[in-house]
Amino acid sequence: MIRRDRRIRLAGFAALVAGLALVAAGCGGGGDNNAAETTTSSGGTSEQKTFTEFRIVYDTGLDYLDPGLSYTVQGWEAMWNVYLSLLGYKHVAGPDGSTVVPALAESLPQVSQDGKTYTLTLRKNLKYSDGTPLKASDFKYAIKRDFLIDSPGVGFFTNIVGADEFSKTKSGDISGITTDDATGKITIKLAQPQGDFVNILATLFAAPVPADTPSKDQSTTPIPSSGPYMIQSYKPNRQFVMVRNPNFKPTETVPATNPDKMTVKIVEDDSAALQQVIGGQADYDYHPIPIDRLANVQQEHGDQLKIYTPANTYYYFMNTKMKPFDDVKVRQAVNYAIDRNALVRLYGGLATPTENILPPTYPQYKKHTFYKFDLAKAKQMIQQAGLAGTEVTVWTSNRDTAKPPAEYLQDQLNKIGFKAKLKVIDASIYWTTIGNQSNKAEIGFADWFQDYPHPLDWFDVLLNGERITGTHNNNYSNFDDPAINKKIKELKLKPKLSPDVNDQWAQLDANVMKEAAWAPYVNRQFTDFFGKDIDTSCYIHHVLYQFDFSRICKK
Repeated sequence: MIRRDRRIRLAGFAALVAGLALVAAGCGGGGDNNAAETTTSSGGTSEQKTFTEFRIVYDTGLDYLDPGLSYTVQGWEAMWNVYLSLLGYKHVAGPDGSTVVPALAESLPQVSQDGKTYTLTLRKNLKYSDGTPLKASDFKYAIKRDFLIDSPGVGFFTNIVGADEFSKTKSGDISGITTDDATGKITIKLAQPQGDFVNILATLFAAPVPADTPSKDQSTTPIPSSGPYMIQSYKPNRQFVMVRNPNFKPTETVPATNPDKMTVKIVEDDSAALQQVIGGQADYDYHPIPIDRLANVQQEHGDQLKIYTPANTYYYFMNTKMKPFDDVKVRQAVNYAIDRNALVRLYGGLATPTENILPPTYPQYKKHTFYKFDLAKAKQMIQQAGLAGTEVTVWTSNRDTAKPPAEYLQDQLNKIGFKAKLKVIDASIYWTTIGNQSNKAEIGFADWFQDYPHPLDWFDVLLNGERITGTHNNNYSNFDDPAINKKIKELKLKPKLSPDVNDQWAQLDANVMKEAAWAPYVNRQFTDFFGKDIDTSCYIHHVLYQFDFSRICKK
């Protein structure tokens, strides 16, 4: 996803793990309007504490407010309560938040014995926020629209029968999806079994949209919603406003919400965002608290601060299709050249060093240490490759959490013999820029936050050479190793994450890093900071979508 700094996305924890480092809380505290008892997604009850407006300070990493195009945590965190998919996740904190539940569907899918056919039925009498009926065929149109708009999520759906052909022609039909608007029945046929397909059905890319939705970005002309909120207005890089959807009815798995309205102001500077909350102009700061102010905030506003650890990996990509990074020895030299402990310090200590693709929150994680910091060795490898003096460009965004590690990389590359320069891209367009092959990004800053808790979301999305695209590409290293591709395809067929399968994923992680597809360096921790009028006992941090705006309360 989902990236926090382009911002992801989107975002979360491998909730199959015991021992999550999350601050979990149930909804409580007082509201300033009416209170009503509502069923929660965990099956219990809690009081709905409605209030007039929740004021959010967002960062500049938001890419789109279109469910077919957004691939950032900012977009997904906002829209998971706007555009529902057939399936979703429990609105609870902790590991249980990774539980897949029905959203627009009546129940979880019926899956054929061979694992290739999924059958679901929509809930009765569903309507969009504009009052038009929500139909089974809208799901099919949403998947077709993903291909028509070159959605970054199209790779999730190419296993559907007929989807691969549609992706090439962008005409005709996707034969593997059949729908019946009269009954609400949806049948999906896959070419091969796919162990993560229920998770894919829960992504925003799979959210039904009206069949007359144009096949182009609708961020500023919001698509009618199916969830608790609808987007009332959006002024790019300035503000968007979400209000209640008058046609939404809470269910056990999509519960009632508290704020009547959410005003989201987009602010570039981390310190300015923090000050707006401290000064009472906003209720919640999405930005990471600046490192030089963190200790003071902890001391003076500790009861308003939450620290959490999502499943994430920060890394340097290296374009394996371009010189000099087409040479594995060069990529290995880059890994030797970075002092991961020094990079931890760049994040104020709210990080742990890593050489792995998967974060340590995953049960498939097995720590490896192939690249102990050795600047002399890295320099020697570049000299032996005959590349001393080669010019390279380090790409990064202008975010405070992206630019410093890129500057560090630039410095280290110069120390081992390259002539490195920095190319800084505005955060709002950084990911689409480096994801466009025509821009030929050589090496630079990247991060990943899970879309859903499965290793496929890391290896298949980010490292499968068969999923490289011309635009909206997520495989920034353009890593295309036939043996790795084959193993990903093999593991994709496994229906369950058994201990043996987990061991195979761990070995794949090691094999990818022996080829130095990336130079991973840290797994980070983050902050959520609230105004003094907010009741943080209502705080729910979701394993995939981070802070659940919809469930917060006022004192």
